[in-house]
Amino acid sequence: MSASVALVLDDQFTDRIGNPAGCRTRSVAAVPAPHWFWRFMYDRESAAWGRRRDEPEHRELVERTADELANVVAPPGPVADVGCGPGAHALALARRGYDVVGVDGSPRMVEVARIRAERDEVDATFDVHDVSAPLRFADGSLGGVLAILVLQHLPHPAAFIAEIRRCLRPGGHLLITAPARDSTSLTSQNLYWRLRAACYQLVPGVVRFYDTGSLSHLVEDQGLTVVECNGEPGRVSVLARA
Repeated sequence: MSASVALVLDDQFTDRIGNPAGCRTRSVAAVPAPHWFWRFMYDRESAAWGRRRDEPEHRELVERTADELANVVAPPGPVADVGCGPGAHALALARRGYDVVGVDGSPRMVEVARIRAERDEVDATFDVHDVSAPLRFADGSLGGVLAILVLQHLPHPAAFIAEIRRCLRPGGHLLITAPARDSTSLTSQNLYWRLRAACYQLVPGVVRFYDTGSLSHLVEDQGLTVVECNGEPGRVSVLARA
């Protein structure tokens, strides 16, 4: 394991929605809620997230995300799913022939992922690890990395991307997604998810929001080359190459 990356609080910027390119303002959430809060939340939401990933809309999104990385990373990878949650994306990649390790700071999320892997007879490894700390992968050891809706919770997003860059081999790819500020997530049929989304949207300091400009700049600033950037309701994604 290489020396830990210096964790320097970055000066995060986010474009104003609807403003011309180049017009930027500071993100509302300069520092998101602390690590212990998210571990507490996700431990208690682990079963609900497992059920949510089984909903048809979410299954389709998981498969589409796995296909996007599979289009640029040849099996077996290896691939890391950083902030893997209940393991849906990692398992989707494992079914495609990839060697996958999923890591998450929530022990109960990892437990759900392991149970799903055993139930579905899919060969994937899941470990508990605080993803805001240096990752337990050797330099240049990964062909691909997924980071799905984890960046918004981290106090030092630039250091997180730098760690992923360290772990990727030359030509390896990162697929990262982050939440975008809009009202789409407030229309869920489930009351709990609507209230959760409203908290994120309305309470300053809970999470960071990104758009195509701010997420692309963050990734590029850590030495990765943006291959593709897409915005869709509720989220933004960047595919980048080391």
